[in-house]
Amino acid sequence: MLLFLDIITVTLLGLILGSFSTALIYRIPKHLSWTVERSICTACNNALGVIDLIPVFSWLISGGKCRHCKVSVSYTYPLIEVVSAVLCLCVYAVFGLTAEAFIIFAALPFLLALFVIDLKHMILPNQLVLIVLIIGVIRLFHIYLNGNSLKAEDIFFTYITGALFYALIPWLSGLIMTKVLKKESLGFGDVKFFFVAGVWLGFDYLPFFLILSGSGAIIFAILWKYFRKKEVFPFGPALIISFFGLLLLQGSFL
Repeated sequence: MLLFLDIITVTLLGLILGSFSTALIYRIPKHLSWTVERSICTACNNALGVIDLIPVFSWLISGGKCRHCKVSVSYTYPLIEVVSAVLCLCVYAVFGLTAEAFIIFAALPFLLALFVIDLKHMILPNQLVLIVLIIGVIRLFHIYLNGNSLKAEDIFFTYITGALFYALIPWLSGLIMTKVLKKESLGFGDVKFFFVAGVWLGFDYLPFFLILSGSGAIIFAILWKYFRKKEVFPFGPALIISFFGLLLLQGSFL
């Protein structure tokens, strides 16, 4: 019974975080505030009430349309909410309902927003990257303050110094490739995310992150070229998938 309640709780939390993520995805590229303004229908500008904002269910009940103007609402909204719930359940399966899990829950909507925004606009907004970094630093304090065998200097070397190597390697690689190919080969937002991944994963996971993200980028580039018919592709999704996968793997070992 307790396990069932945990799963229901985590699923509902994931749906809510996914709904928050959809607001970030819409507002941040448009430079709109995501902290105080009420949600509105993007077609008719009517303010949305509680009945319109229930994750997934509002979309299903309304038949995928705005309750006010009857304009169709994209299926990507409930899809992102469901994906968020699934990711939260993955975190719960590895970490349980622990402080570590809730720290990762806090980062999930921002990671999802980064993933989708990079797909749509080919940017990794600084404010989202910074938030994930801050949450990662909070996690390091949690590790240090809760009886972990790592000392402060170990944490500094493993995570903070390691993060510098995470950023330095792709930056140098991108610089070299840019000079060789005579065109931009790696966005600076991607380099910043490498640094953030280092803060979360630590130095020991650097080779795995480089291999996974590089392999993922190659696969993604092939698919992007095939379906979108474009040479330039966003690197962020491969980075974020690799980061999240290694975070779960790290947790399973711990």
